[in-house]
Amino acid sequence: MQIQIDNASGRPVYQQIIDHVKRDIASGRLTRDEKLPTVRQLAGRLAINPNTIAKAYRQLEQEGIIVTKRGAGAFVANLDSNLSRAVRKRIVCEELERIAVEAFHMQIDSKSLSQWFGDAVDKFNLPPQKG
Repeated sequence: MQIQIDNASGRPVYQQIIDHVKRDIASGRLTRDEKLPTVRQLAGRLAINPNTIAKAYRQLEQEGIIVTKRGAGAFVANLDSNLSRAVRKRIVCEELERIAVEAFHMQIDSKSLSQWFGDAVDKFNLPPQKG
């Protein structure tokens, strides 16, 4: 797992870790049941406080992205979502709204934003719509 922290981004470090883990799972670089680095290992590798890693791992676990097995470590969860469609929609729409606000402030037009979104969807091979 390769994580690079951007201290100039304004995004909290723990959130950047969460983003990287989610991206690595979506791209297939991390797979179901794969063991993640320990809190201490990742903190040492990134030269950041272990509490920051622990916070990221806790949030990932709360979201059902990873599971922690006592004494064994943290692993990528089985991602069959047990969240309702309404909850999944709310979560994704909140993120899309955040992105739209950022695009507005960067004066990015809607056509470019739509194209970039389509490119991102293609990059992660999202499954087709279920009937």
